[in-house]
Amino acid sequence: MSKCFICKSKSTKIILDLGESPVANNLESDMSRSQEAKKYPLSLRKCESKCSHIQIGNVINQEEIFNDYLYMPSLSKTLTNHLKEISSDINNRFEFNDKSFIVDIGSNDGTFLQSASQFTKNTLGIDPAKNLSKIANEKGVKTINNFFSNNLANEIKNNYGAADFIVSTNTFAHTPEINDFAEGLSTLISDNGVIIIEIHYLGSMLDDNSFDTIYHEHFSYWSLENLDYLFKKHGLKIFDASVIPVHHGQLRVYISKSNYYKKTSSFKELLESEKNNDLVGKKLNSFCNNVYKVKDELLDLFKDIANKGEEIYGYGAPAKASTLINFIGPSNLKNIYDKSELKQGKFIPGTSLKIKNPNEIKKDCPDYIFLFAWNFKEEVINELKFKFNFKGKVIIPIPELDIITIK
Repeated sequence: MSKCFICKSKSTKIILDLGESPVANNLESDMSRSQEAKKYPLSLRKCESKCSHIQIGNVINQEEIFNDYLYMPSLSKTLTNHLKEISSDINNRFEFNDKSFIVDIGSNDGTFLQSASQFTKNTLGIDPAKNLSKIANEKGVKTINNFFSNNLANEIKNNYGAADFIVSTNTFAHTPEINDFAEGLSTLISDNGVIIIEIHYLGSMLDDNSFDTIYHEHFSYWSLENLDYLFKKHGLKIFDASVIPVHHGQLRVYISKSNYYKKTSSFKELLESEKNNDLVGKKLNSFCNNVYKVKDELLDLFKDIANKGEEIYGYGAPAKASTLINFIGPSNLKNIYDKSELKQGKFIPGTSLKIKNPNEIKKDCPDYIFLFAWNFKEEVINELKFKFNFKGKVIIPIPELDIITIK
């Protein structure tokens, strides 16, 4: 039986079964290899000990997932602006100076550190994806190609000194070794330094029925209570927390070693709200039951479109598209558009669905576009309407099924 990532209890159980699915971001250029991609059980597991942590049911080797990674925030205007906002927030709230040492864990293609460089040139990125680390270094963003760990934290501290700021956006859920990761943060941060972490928030996932957020590279699904419990074990204190709009509701937490920063009312209110709403109890159980209702609803819609003889294409090939497609199994989805050149010409894992350049929308003239990247709804609909001249219907699957007509 799988152990809990936090407390190591063996008392865990499967609470949601999504069948089998390939590694979501392992896109093949060959259709037959894509169709034959190895599939793994995809499920959620809950710790039945006191920590009640929610984690992936089946753990896959990290190197299989992250060695060659195709997600880049620089391709989204929404995300690029968001990362700029983080660097401005740090400067306005805590003040950079030209000697401030800032480390970005899960630095991807260096987008955040490029923004932070307007305040300090003393930056360092860490990312396990070889292709993205190469892109970042070619941009002039110094990046170590490795998984973050306590050992690496010690090496960095010895070579560069303690970090004044550590930022990690959408990375903390990507490791099963969460105690080692947390200990590494404690090792690397200076005594009065600040750690800022953003992660997909369990509360938002439950509110939005966004089960497509569940895939193998997301090892943990975090509540504020779980995070607070974990970091306390490693001598760290969350002093501020809030749910922010990006990705339809992420959790942002501010962490420090010292008592210099007082806990905010926002932190206290969010923690209290989780307890009052029984987040990992009744609310979690309701979410698990709703997943199968969403599947039936979407299958009925695909069937209705097929019966009318109309064509449906997808838009956006994020990892969540793989979860949705492999779980629901729509047979009449044609292909998928995505503006990432790294993904174009490849196939959604486990399928024959090819990823195409959105410039082909005008030629294909689909009747419907199924928006897999629903968390960027406003940005994508604007592009479909004004950049790609799409006229037809856009299906928004989550948080509630909605169909928008673009004329």
